[in-house]
Amino acid sequence: MIDVIKGSYFAPKNSFHEDIARANAVSMTRLHKLYCIAVSICGVLFTAYPLINKSLGQEAQVPGYFPFDTSETPIFHIAVVYMSVLITLQAYGHVTMDCTIVGFYAQAKTQLQILRHKFEHFVDEFESEGKSTDHFEYIDQNENHKRALQKKFVCCLDHYELIVWFVKEVESIFGEAMIFQFFVMVWVICMTTYKIVGLSVMSAEFISIVMYLGCMLAQLYIYCYYGTLLKVESELVNDSIYQSGWQSLSPAFRRQLYMLMERCKRTVELRTAFVIPMSLDTYISILRSSYALFTILDRK
Repeated sequence: MIDVIKGSYFAPKNSFHEDIARANAVSMTRLHKLYCIAVSICGVLFTAYPLINKSLGQEAQVPGYFPFDTSETPIFHIAVVYMSVLITLQAYGHVTMDCTIVGFYAQAKTQLQILRHKFEHFVDEFESEGKSTDHFEYIDQNENHKRALQKKFVCCLDHYELIVWFVKEVESIFGEAMIFQFFVMVWVICMTTYKIVGLSVMSAEFISIVMYLGCMLAQLYIYCYYGTLLKVESELVNDSIYQSGWQSLSPAFRRQLYMLMERCKRTVELRTAFVIPMSLDTYISILRSSYALFTILDRK
């Protein structure tokens, strides 16, 4: 997959393509930084709230199991710091994996944008010369232009097929793990909400748990958001082919474009375990499932 990203098909071919790729890189960098900041804040709050409760004389427990008594100072403080560092490092590991997977989603979306730009300007470099100089009815009646257009068409087709392969490869590698993560997220969001209900709004633990819940919701959201962007770009490929200036091409070449449009009708869509689509609709469904589970627990 990395070789494909570094390969010639995924490489920008002009300044517009470079702008798209650069915008994607900037977006991924900002996402990673924001995610790291949120995790750092969660880690600090996770450390702070038991220490604050301890200093105020309230009941404070170390969020973890130790085979010895941790209620006395300084063992309590050492245990809290140890657990906080451990959980924060684990969170950074999750951030790395989440941003890596989402980065693959964003790369596929970016390549579809580049492909759409190629189709929308498919005949631009031939149109003026083909009509004004040689006075042909169709651009591809000029043999030189026909060979160049055919080569460009095959290149675009190969690019599209490579994008489809790339998405399927991402799906096959991470799909099974994501279905387990989705079910875990439903349970965690539900349990976190259930925990928040019983906390005082002014307590340090309440702020910590709310921040943690926000990170969990954001973790799920970025998967579904970029999955939706990929699907939308895929649905727009046929529109870009239609805007390719096909009126200037011969009926024979138009048939090739038509066959490609039929191929592109099948949306490129990421799915978890090849079943659940990665989309904002799925995100809303997961939130509804979490709330339904919370109401069941709350009644009990």
